[in-house]
Amino acid sequence: MLELDAHRRALERLDRMIDLDHVASCERAQADMWAGQPPERIPTFISFPAPPDWPRYPFTQCWDDIEKNFMTQMAGVYCGALLQDDRLCTITPEWGVVTIPELFDVPSIITDQGSSMSAGLHDLETVRALIDRGMPDIWHHPHIARLDAFVDFATDVLAGYENLAQVVHMVVPDNQGPFDLAHLIWGAEIFYALHDHPDVVHDLLALTTETYIRFTHYYKRKLGEPLDCGYHICGVKLARGGVRICDDSAMLCSADVYREFVRPYNERAYAPFGGGWLHYCGNGNHVLDQMLATPGINAIHMGNPDHCDLYDLYYRMRAADAILIWSGSLQRLADLRADGGGAHPTGLMVLTENRYAAQDLEGARRDLERVRGYQPIPKAPY
Repeated sequence: MLELDAHRRALERLDRMIDLDHVASCERAQADMWAGQPPERIPTFISFPAPPDWPRYPFTQCWDDIEKNFMTQMAGVYCGALLQDDRLCTITPEWGVVTIPELFDVPSIITDQGSSMSAGLHDLETVRALIDRGMPDIWHHPHIARLDAFVDFATDVLAGYENLAQVVHMVVPDNQGPFDLAHLIWGAEIFYALHDHPDVVHDLLALTTETYIRFTHYYKRKLGEPLDCGYHICGVKLARGGVRICDDSAMLCSADVYREFVRPYNERAYAPFGGGWLHYCGNGNHVLDQMLATPGINAIHMGNPDHCDLYDLYYRMRAADAILIWSGSLQRLADLRADGGGAHPTGLMVLTENRYAAQDLEGARRDLERVRGYQPIPKAPY
């Protein structure tokens, strides 16, 4: 249970702030988005930092302190309660992108600036030895014990708050995706190995794909979440497919390499969960057609969306029956509404972040009003 009185007081205050009717409205808005129904509004998530009255802690302090990790995660729920945008209340055991590489005993680099990153193995024979050892012991690894402890702690704490217990959903810990995991485990040398040792890369991808599936199965069961739906970060509800795959590293690959080394393993990873959504950072225009043709991809989110035009991309996504979770310029948002004769566009969620994030609560309120009014929001300089 909680050790610090300041944490108890913060959660008591947050519990009183929860508006169950508003949360139910957000659930309906996101359900309509996935179903392709005409929405009452575009589901919108406005990113902004939690005000200083909420206890948050640097990543390095959260690494070995579950209570600090939990309270830092709950900051997003607090922001949603203050702003009342369309996010749902989600938290996750936050140890960053290294969760599955940790299971292979790949060293992690932990900082407050970049959170966590795998150090990588950087050696062909070491990678071959890892492949020969096969699936890690997911059920008894110390890092799994750390993640499980977070889930158990959060479950116990939230049960003591009437409203929070009803609305806060836990997310499967960061499982990345087959190629991103292979890159994290091997290091940058994997890009040379794609040409010099393709058989080893395929063997590693087969292993990371199977580990992704088993790891996700494990946490879906622990969280009591169905395989083919659930909740995810940024307050997103998953209704068509139950997982996310991250393809950041794969954006460094050519279209031919993506076709051979990325797409088939993503398809395999999606299959047990009825599909899901794909996230990537970087410029993916050269492989976007392949993404949209991959069985299982039911939604796409881009970390660097200004490589695309919202208007053109939206119609490509609708033609593929895929949801667009959009974090870029809204200059053409009004054009989409005009095309529908004033109706809100279907299959679209606005998630402002990075250079489109607000700087504080007041800025977030202004941005939410602008999005609701189909007006663009300012883009911050670098």
